[in-house]
Amino acid sequence: MKVAWFDAEDWEREYLEDKEYDLEIDFFEESLNSETVELAEGYGAVAVFVSSDVDGEVLDSLDADLVACRSTGFDHVDTEKARKKGIRVSNVPYYGANTVAEHTFGLILALSRKIYSAIQRVDSGEFDHEGLRGFDLEGKKLGVVGTGSIGKHVIQMANGFGMDVIASDPKPDYEAAEELGFMYVSNEDLFRQSDIITLHCPLVEQTEHLLSKEEFDLMDGTVLVNTARGGLIDTEALIEALEKDQVKSAGLDVLEEECFLEDDIGYLSEMEDECDPKTILEDHILIDREDVLITPHNAFNSIEALQRITDTTLDNLEKGKNVVNSF
Repeated sequence: MKVAWFDAEDWEREYLEDKEYDLEIDFFEESLNSETVELAEGYGAVAVFVSSDVDGEVLDSLDADLVACRSTGFDHVDTEKARKKGIRVSNVPYYGANTVAEHTFGLILALSRKIYSAIQRVDSGEFDHEGLRGFDLEGKKLGVVGTGSIGKHVIQMANGFGMDVIASDPKPDYEAAEELGFMYVSNEDLFRQSDIITLHCPLVEQTEHLLSKEEFDLMDGTVLVNTARGGLIDTEALIEALEKDQVKSAGLDVLEEECFLEDDIGYLSEMEDECDPKTILEDHILIDREDVLITPHNAFNSIEALQRITDTTLDNLEKGKNVVNSF
C-alpha cells in the first residue's frame, strides 16, 4: 500500500529506515489540508499529525481509504464524514502514559522546590537561597482527576514520594485503587482536600472549564498542575484564584488558547474567528506571573514516546488496528 506521510520530520525518516514494513511510504513536510490535499492523490492511506486538518473538503478529495492519526486525539479529522465515505480513521490510543506522568512530576517538583527561580537566581550571578524555601512532597495529599493510564502512572510515582493520594473519575477503577492504595472521592472533596491537584482527563463537553470560579473557591493555597488539555481550566478564574491565593502556584503544559501566542497584540484582530482574543491575553498574563510555570505542550515529547507513536501507526497501516470510526 502507498502511504502519504504528512507532517513528516527528519527523525521519522531516519527511524523508519531501520524498520521492516510492507508499505511504500512517501514523506511530506507539509500538513494535510485543503491546500495540500493534491499531494495525497493516488495514495491508499495518509498518515497525519494533529497539525493537519482533515475536514470534509479534504476527505472528498482523498483517494485513500485510511487516515492514520499519529496521535491519541483525532478531532482534527471529520470522522463522521469519513465513516459515510467508507474511510477508516485510526489513532494511537496509548503511547506516553509514563512520559506525561514524568513531565507532571517534573512540574510538581519544579513548583515545590522553586527550581526555576533558583536557576534564574544563579544565572543572574547570585548564589543565595533567600525566598527559595520549598516544601516536601512526602505526606502531602495529591488529588488526581482522571485515573486512566496516565493518572495511574502519576499515582505510582506519588507513592514513591510517600504522598497520600485521592482521586476522582466518572468510571472508578476500584481494583486499581486497592492495588495502588488510593481512595476515590467526589470532585468537590478532592478540590477541597488536596494540597496538589493534577488533571488527567479528556476535554469533552462535560469537562470543559472543569475548574472554574466555583471549584477554585473550594481551594486554599493549592498547587495546580495541568498536562491534559487547556480547556479544562477557566483561565480568567485561575488568574483570580492565584490573586486570592486559593491557588498557590500552577504548572501548565497546556493553555486554553494555544492556537496563537505571539507578542504582537495588534495581530489579534485577525485571529478572532479562530481564537478568543480575551483568553489569549489572559494566557499572556499567566506566562508573566512568577507563581506560574508554563511549558509548551511538551509532556508527550520524549524519544521513546514518539517512537511508540510511529510503531503503532505502522501497525495500524499494515493491520488496520485502532480504528475509531466503525462502520
